[in-house]
Amino acid sequence: MNIQTKNFQINKTVRYSTYGDLTEKTKYFWFALHGSRMLCEQVLYKFSEFDTTEHFIVAPEAFNRLYAKDFGGDVVATWMTKRDRLHEINDIGNYLSSLYKHFETMMPDNCHKILLGFSQGGTMGFRWLNQAKINFQTFIAYSCWIPEEIDLSQAKTDWKELQLIYTYGLQDQFLKPSSIEKLEMVVEKNNLPLIRDSYEGDHRIDRENLLRLFNKYVLIKD
Repeated sequence: MNIQTKNFQINKTVRYSTYGDLTEKTKYFWFALHGSRMLCEQVLYKFSEFDTTEHFIVAPEAFNRLYAKDFGGDVVATWMTKRDRLHEINDIGNYLSSLYKHFETMMPDNCHKILLGFSQGGTMGFRWLNQAKINFQTFIAYSCWIPEEIDLSQAKTDWKELQLIYTYGLQDQFLKPSSIEKLEMVVEKNNLPLIRDSYEGDHRIDRENLLRLFNKYVLIKD
């Protein structure tokens, strides 16, 4: 049997959700990447305490969808699998860049731009900024793994020009002390200027912690 498997590029319709309105009063633009087995609108509920007069949040949804359980019921999304991984990472990076640039043209001057990536979304955030130069001022990497197989020191986005915050819950079931030690090795190898900020919590975006991080690191004081 002469079986050949190849790749073929197509156009694809994507899905995203927003919270708030992008106007001349917007001070903070958020680009929020959800975790594995979530949907784009789910991450927006974490911003319920944010004033939408000043905050506008865009949440892209991952390409890959599956049923949360068996063959029916709720549908969830995941950013990538191990199948055809490199092509998929490249496609996702192009998708995120295109969506970001769509909104960038509408942002007011001096709008503070923040990337938030939770779990698998945070890992995708590192891959995206490695692949493309995107002018975020802050990247909140939330309870995520930092990819170790790529040389982040050669990223197209300059980490030194970015406020890079890593936060996770001390009771996170996926980030045991041994995992944190491995992450620290990845950080050191790539010379990442990481701000570490842990808190009491498990593997989820905690609303109070997100607001605390914003007030501590991002809030522009008049």
